[in-house]
Amino acid sequence: MLQIVAIAAAFAAGVALGPAWLRYQSARGLVSLDVYKGRQGVPKAGGLIAMIAGIVGLSILSLFDFRLWYVVALAGVVGLVGLLDDVYDVNELVRVAVPLLAAVALYFAVRLRMTLPFMGTFYSPAWLAVLAIPIMTNAYNMLDPVNGFLPLSNAIIGASLAAGALLRGNVEASYAFAVHVAASLALFVYNRYPARAFNGNVGSYFLGAEIATLAALYNMVPQLVFASMPYIVNGVLIIFSARGIRGRNKIGRPTVLVDGKVVQNCDSNILSLVRLLVGDGALGEYEIFKRLVLLTAITSLASVAI
Repeated sequence: MLQIVAIAAAFAAGVALGPAWLRYQSARGLVSLDVYKGRQGVPKAGGLIAMIAGIVGLSILSLFDFRLWYVVALAGVVGLVGLLDDVYDVNELVRVAVPLLAAVALYFAVRLRMTLPFMGTFYSPAWLAVLAIPIMTNAYNMLDPVNGFLPLSNAIIGASLAAGALLRGNVEASYAFAVHVAASLALFVYNRYPARAFNGNVGSYFLGAEIATLAALYNMVPQLVFASMPYIVNGVLIIFSARGIRGRNKIGRPTVLVDGKVVQNCDSNILSLVRLLVGDGALGEYEIFKRLVLLTAITSLASVAI
């Protein structure tokens, strides 16, 4: 019963925090431009809603599994780096290094194992599991293009991992992933189209670190990789076309807005998943959102299948 309370409390805490946090950002000038709508003054660090929601829910669940405190601590630190970046613009190398250090900390704190589909369970290469933390954190940060996609896709991915945990008979893991779903949906309330708040790096960093740490802890990294394939493909495209990890302000935008529609920017050499989606013609923001969500739903179903 308390597990259900944890899930409900996570969602309620996030939704309750939203109005005050949005007002605070507006008063402090922590706002940004919604480039797809030409709308000024949108609070840019709404992801703190998901961060508080996730911490509340997982803290309650830690009464049943003490290891969840590792998730709270590691995802909280990574999310805090994202929040500082939203406010002060942290160097991109720091943003990459902190999730990597979090992965190293988890590796030495908990004995992990990794089960590969059709191959079996391994303990010796378990360090591969913790690499999901820096990979997913940065991949989630690279694909946050349209209103609502990051939180809704995280809810879908989290639900697929919860279902996979249930199929394995790991009920406690399914509750932990359900908290991730609740935190994502709390953020979706404010980020859904048309967004009242952006996710910011605090949102993408926390959600990426939270679900990656949970997946490493509960031996579900391969399932997370399958479910998150749109994020991974997008990250690979950007890194290789940019010839390394660079901040968004240091690379040319792969898409531009023309007459209210998103089209590819032929003057940019940067590739992204959104650029591929608009390669055959201009699309509106909501149409891009629906296609990205459909892709995530398909890969998440594949995750459950394996």
